[in-house]
Amino acid sequence: MDLDFSAEQDAFRSEIRAFLDEELPDGWVGLWHGADAPAHSDAVMEKLAARGWHTYSWPQEYGGRDGGVWEQTVIQEELFAHHEPRGGHYMGLNWIGPVIMKFGSPEQQATLLPEIARGEVQWAQLFSEPDAGSDLASLRTRALPAEDGDGFVVNGEKIWTSYANLARRGFLLARTERGESRHAGISVFVIDMDTPGIEVREVPSAVGNHRFHSVSFTDVRVPASALLGPLNGGWSVAMSALPYERTGNARYARSTRVLGFFEQSASLDASAEKGIAEVLAYGRMTELLNHRLVWMREREDQPTWEPSATFAATAEYETLVGDLVEEHMGYLPFVSVPDPNAVCGGEVESFTVCQAPTVKLQAGTYEIQLSIVGQQALNLPRGR
Repeated sequence: MDLDFSAEQDAFRSEIRAFLDEELPDGWVGLWHGADAPAHSDAVMEKLAARGWHTYSWPQEYGGRDGGVWEQTVIQEELFAHHEPRGGHYMGLNWIGPVIMKFGSPEQQATLLPEIARGEVQWAQLFSEPDAGSDLASLRTRALPAEDGDGFVVNGEKIWTSYANLARRGFLLARTERGESRHAGISVFVIDMDTPGIEVREVPSAVGNHRFHSVSFTDVRVPASALLGPLNGGWSVAMSALPYERTGNARYARSTRVLGFFEQSASLDASAEKGIAEVLAYGRMTELLNHRLVWMREREDQPTWEPSATFAATAEYETLVGDLVEEHMGYLPFVSVPDPNAVCGGEVESFTVCQAPTVKLQAGTYEIQLSIVGQQALNLPRGR
């Protein structure tokens, strides 16, 4: 069994790295750092899309290049290793686009997929609510038929929404009727974020400005054409998206990059060297779990528990790297640019302060992912 990339794929990786080295500004540590970061992100995104790299593996009819999923994985790994210059655009590639391909009307596909491929539109995922985070089925945002029969009227609130301040479109989950079960009576809408009645507010956070937002809906009119998939059948639409969301990113690549910075920047004793070996071994396991899902996608297999296991492993790897760096580098991981003592141009600070602390709370908590694995893979009873 060959667990390595081919020589051609390695050469492609070198091409991606050379592109990023040339296009990313000095001190780039992600979209959340610096007033100019969104403009730099847009510029890189435009060039990625022009090369066909953003949606490399998509069918040509939807704006892709009919490329291989392994080459798309190479692109993903390098972009995430370099603090994801695409920002929220990765959602369009990873899961929003594939869900539109599967459930969207011809009109939705013709409108939404090309603009994703061209890198023109940031998206916001409008799932979590103040009282419906990991328990997504308990959401309370409602989309009821308008009295004049023209579409729906949305009222409610979403929270912990990334990229909401930059997003032009939103992927909204709302209750459209009281179903016989909690999972029934839910629908998905693709909406314009500048629709009257939508208000975006930043949620103050210790991990950086504009990381999280709340989005409120007050009598927001949504046309019937915004409905994605069947009315009241949105739970299956959302559940088809989550496996792509949980495994379509490559956060493990960024963790490995930071681990390399730590090895080069710190004065290592025997304890640190042992820690690096142990964490790097865990990282290789995490990488292979992610690659197994790529292999499943290539075979068009339908994953069940595997995305949750992979997401949990990726989150644990990121946490282990952050803990190791903090344990052995003292105050330095908390020094940010423009301080000259910032490690590796601030990349280590960005990782340990703004990224690693939140990873086990994103896209369904770490404990929820382990519970899914326990139930679906190990046949353990559901906990209370």
